[in-house]
Amino acid sequence: MISSLVITDVNSVTREVFGNIAPWMRVVFFVMIAASIGVLVWQVVARLRLWRKGQPGGFERDWRVWIRRFVVYALAQKRVHRKALGALLHLLLFSGFVVLTIGTTLLAIAYDGPYYFHHGWYYLIYELTMDVFGVAFIVGCLLAMYRRAFQRKPSLGHNKSDWWLLGLLLSLGITGFVVEALRMHYTHVQPWVAHWSIVGWLIDATLLRDIDVVTAQTMHLWAWWLHTILVAVFFATIPVNRFLHVITGPLNIAARPERPMGKLVPLKMEEVERTGLIGVSEIEHFTRQQLLSLDSCMECGRCEDACPATATGKPLSPKAVVIDLRGLMSRGGELHGQTIRAETLWACTMCQACVQECPVLIGHVDLISDMRRHLVGQGKISGPPARALQQINSQSNPYGRPNSDRLAWAEGLDVPTVESNPDFDYLLWVGCAASFDPRAQKVARATAQLLKEVGLNFAVLGTEERCTGDPARRIGDEFLFQQLAQANVETLTRHKVKKIVTPCPHCYNTFKNEYPHFGGQYEVQHHSTVLAELVGAGRLSNGKGTGNGEPITLHDPCYLARVNGEVDATRTVVGAARDTQFREMPRCGKKTFCCGAGGGRMWFEEVPSQRVSVLRSQEAIATGARTLATACPFCLNMMTDGMAGTQGGENVKVLDIAELLLSRQASGARE
Repeated sequence: MISSLVITDVNSVTREVFGNIAPWMRVVFFVMIAASIGVLVWQVVARLRLWRKGQPGGFERDWRVWIRRFVVYALAQKRVHRKALGALLHLLLFSGFVVLTIGTTLLAIAYDGPYYFHHGWYYLIYELTMDVFGVAFIVGCLLAMYRRAFQRKPSLGHNKSDWWLLGLLLSLGITGFVVEALRMHYTHVQPWVAHWSIVGWLIDATLLRDIDVVTAQTMHLWAWWLHTILVAVFFATIPVNRFLHVITGPLNIAARPERPMGKLVPLKMEEVERTGLIGVSEIEHFTRQQLLSLDSCMECGRCEDACPATATGKPLSPKAVVIDLRGLMSRGGELHGQTIRAETLWACTMCQACVQECPVLIGHVDLISDMRRHLVGQGKISGPPARALQQINSQSNPYGRPNSDRLAWAEGLDVPTVESNPDFDYLLWVGCAASFDPRAQKVARATAQLLKEVGLNFAVLGTEERCTGDPARRIGDEFLFQQLAQANVETLTRHKVKKIVTPCPHCYNTFKNEYPHFGGQYEVQHHSTVLAELVGAGRLSNGKGTGNGEPITLHDPCYLARVNGEVDATRTVVGAARDTQFREMPRCGKKTFCCGAGGGRMWFEEVPSQRVSVLRSQEAIATGARTLATACPFCLNMMTDGMAGTQGGENVKVLDIAELLLSRQASGARE
């Protein structure tokens, strides 16, 4: 009997949706909310018109990618989960806002739908859930205010409207609980039911217990109207404050085209001939998706925090580029010179750190690359980088050396070529740096010696090898890149190349991610993966402990670790010796910090105080390592120079992993 009564009581538990609200007030409510949503839609449509001024296309069309990205990056907040105050407050705000929005929507469905389901256990769990996430929302607002007042990092975007928005959100959360408590007070909710609305019950029990019913009803009506007006104001002002990213962020997450991080969008020659446009000279030359991405930025500053150019005082902030372009899209004006300066674009190393950090997947590097192409197309590049492009065009390498010197690095090694060993399994693509730069040539020699030692069937192209075109493409000379790509694909096809191994991450990325567009399909490996496989198979062994007991650290090349996700192979090689003291730098693996050579910066002049390699050298020295290993000829040169210009750097050897492994092989053999 008692059990039946309890079940009956639970099933009957509910509350009136518009309790204490007169019918005419309900009409005013619906009109007000509809009007505010209408203002929201009207302003979003206005932004949509701005996006549509861009070039057609650029959107991902696979709905499966949309769903995966939306779940991973929008709902699961993959790039926001960090052990930091900003991440915590964003998680609280996001989860609170989403749950409260869903809860309000469900309440509206129950009120206007064919079946009223807002009762019983569902109602009780609903009330508890809304209170818990309502508290999370308020705490998130308070933490955001605290952060902006006392712990605001320089890269975090900030203006007066942010305080207004946070105040509005906080007021929404507080007035919602006040309305709940006053409703519970004047309706005399049973205690066992009231406890499920824990916050409202606590307010009622502590602050409202001496208030009579009539006064509570009046206060409830005023609080309800205040809450309703705040909701209407919130909807109407979303497009003009930072909260716009709640709409545009998920759209950009879903819409950004799916492609490898290391692949730039190629120019279509027929389009260039038809339009006469090379790159982006006006805001309307960006794609519609790129213009949408500008509106998705919430100015969190994570891209700026990760940017090596910003860190070394160069005139580039990825966040500022996006914000300035967004302002240009809204108000009009000149793109080059007035909005974005040439020195800003040239400062980028294209390390992709900004892209990796962005929670809403903005393609900062694509924006910069498109604008660089215009500068190069207009001949607005001079000095060493212009000379490097000229030398790539005339000599097929940026060093200006005759191609007859391509095999100078191999003197005395009897390295097999495609002529002497036409039935090779692996083509060893040496790359321009390891072919011509005296320091990097040691990397080519060490790699070839190791491959010969294990009897790997490989060959090199020798004088037939040309620059892959990576420096040209990153600097902005797309025509030169495509010319080299097509020529190289023809050469590789002629020699029936199937597998390529290279010590250069930039060549590796180009073959793997960019040459397939030109018909070049290869099994591409960086030399680190081949060496790691040989170590794992026991074909390359250090024998006894040959690490000398000295601490060693590793600099991950951007285009190997971050761009292509290869972080384990280098560590396998570096840590192969049993007595190795391996010490990671704080920024490592996919979160590595650039050496400063990427994006064509290898051929730019810069003052010593702005050298990225110096910052990276300081990080390496701080580990106490006596050897800095890396796996890129450009990183090798930059870090060697960086150590030379850094106090304490004279005590640190800089070696490629192939050199390191070869020296250990020799030490092991002697022992």
